Amino acid sequence: MKIYKRILSSLVLAFHVSLLTFNVHADPLQNFLAGFKSLEATFVQSLINENGEVLEKTEGLLYLQQPGKFHWSYRTPYTQQIISNGDVLWIYDEDLEQLTIRKMGDAINQTPAGIILGNNNIAEHFLQVNMGNIEDHDWIELTPKDPEAQYKNIRIGFDGAKLGMMIIFDNLGQTTRIDFSGVKKNTDLSTALFQFEIPEGVDVIDETKVDEVSESNP
Repeated sequence: MKIYKRILSSLVLAFHVSLLTFNVHADPLQNFLAGFKSLEATFVQSLINENGEVLEKTEGLLYLQQPGKFHWSYRTPYTQQIISNGDVLWIYDEDLEQLTIRKMGDAINQTPAGIILGNNNIAEHFLQVNMGNIEDHDWIELTPKDPEAQYKNIRIGFDGAKLGMMIIFDNLGQTTRIDFSGVKKNTDLSTALFQFEIPEGVDVIDETKVDEVSESNP
């Protein structure tokens, strides 16, 4: 569970969307982001240790929509949902019957998932290297400028203008690999995907109220 929570913390503050302005023909990330409005896909996420052993494998669904909305849902072997309407973030652990509510804030600009959705400050937060074509994917590598970031670097592979996979190397020698499939860009998505109704009987941790108290008592 601790392993899962650490992975979740890297991905959860993730999906804020605003387009970048690089040359789309020279940069595979910009080729993917060109005209971006929404995306849906299935994914397989694997946690791999420093010896190349798979510690955990999960599967789920992903939905993204401009501006800053996302729905990241783990389906197997456990059920969790990470949802944002662009302002509020809901993290629901169905097995534990626990819900955490947070404000999105600016931290999203430095997260792995925020990158694939094109946060508009990428050059401020990351050093980017285009790695070229490797095994039929066009790869980029992004290294965070923040020395306290939870990961060393992030690699994103694109199949043409289609998102293929993401590989995150953390500071503990472990690797998170996310393989995307069934990727559909700019489809019509229901607004209900990006809202969350609190189920009865769940334990709610509302961190937005803590933030409000802190702001009123500097």
